[in-house]
Amino acid sequence: MVMFLGWVGNLLLGRYLTPVLVKSKLFSRMEIFSNDNKNTTIINKTEKVIVREDNSMSEIASSAVYAVVNILSFEKREDAKKINLSSVDELEKYSKGMSGAGTILTNDGIIVTYRTNIIEENAEYKVVSLGGNVLDATLVGIDEFTNLAYLKVAGFNLTTIPFAGSSINNSGKKVIVIGNLSGLQRVHITDGIITSFDEKFNLSGGEISSSEKLEGVLNVDFTKDDNYVGGPIINYSGELMAINAKLEIDGEKKYFQIPVEVIKESMQKIVENKIKQSAKLGIYYISVDPFYKSLKNLSSDKGALIYSSTGKQGLAILAGSPAEKHGLKIGDLILSIDGNEINSLHPLSNFINQYEEGNSATLGILRDGKNMEIVVEF
Repeated sequence: MVMFLGWVGNLLLGRYLTPVLVKSKLFSRMEIFSNDNKNTTIINKTEKVIVREDNSMSEIASSAVYAVVNILSFEKREDAKKINLSSVDELEKYSKGMSGAGTILTNDGIIVTYRTNIIEENAEYKVVSLGGNVLDATLVGIDEFTNLAYLKVAGFNLTTIPFAGSSINNSGKKVIVIGNLSGLQRVHITDGIITSFDEKFNLSGGEISSSEKLEGVLNVDFTKDDNYVGGPIINYSGELMAINAKLEIDGEKKYFQIPVEVIKESMQKIVENKIKQSAKLGIYYISVDPFYKSLKNLSSDKGALIYSSTGKQGLAILAGSPAEKHGLKIGDLILSIDGNEINSLHPLSNFINQYEEGNSATLGILRDGKNMEIVVEF
């Protein structure tokens, strides 16, 4: 069931809409009117109307849609100063920038999106709310581990979506997906189902994992397209389950979802200004499972095997990295880190991300059939 939220000016829908309008001062530039039955919401500055096709889904999403914004980024140019970028009409005409959905995480204005939605360097940013407010935004940081980008707008008591406790063990659950359509003041809502947690998918985008990229994402079944990237997925309690994301792999788009557990950890680093202090090991590896053990005749069905398809050390271990400095080798099977077992549910890269630059850790390694320990400083 897909619900389309569109803007309709001065249009009467007769028996389908019977709004009882109540004034609200939530936004200084608009008034929000809702009827008692919550079948219709009219956002009045130019008679913008949200038409809801599924009462249950629309009621649940009725608050969350106001936490979804459109983020526009423009290359810094002198002639941009001549344009009234506080006007939605001018922003829509000024189409040389990038745009994409974002999700407000905190009531003081921290917004998350996926990095493919923005220009990352030498750019200016604008955020457009569902009600048509245009706000200046600054890029706070990009989490290289998750590819999540964070912006900040000046705000107070902004609408947010509460975090769910967990999203990983929810296969088969129905969810609601929110994103942007063409135009700055349109939101699209559809339903979906969490089909799986892909524990071996790494944001490096290949079959070989990077020790500096998230491993493990959600797969949600819904009609996917770029308009949803950066937007939220919520459960039927109205809680944030994930953020929509996308990679291009071998010329094809791969859509997936960043779990809420990961978002909370990533946002905490942003809040504490530690996003650039994350540890780096500098290896490429394959997460070993029982199938891979059998395929390669390994002695363990767990761990992270330092690997390159060419068999070359320099392609498996980055030059100048902590891994190289501390003597790790291609073919090493990393079994643990500080006594914590590395397995498919707890992959190496996700452990590394818990450390900061300058920290040390003890790696339990199987090399040439012998167990050993190597202490590395990140």
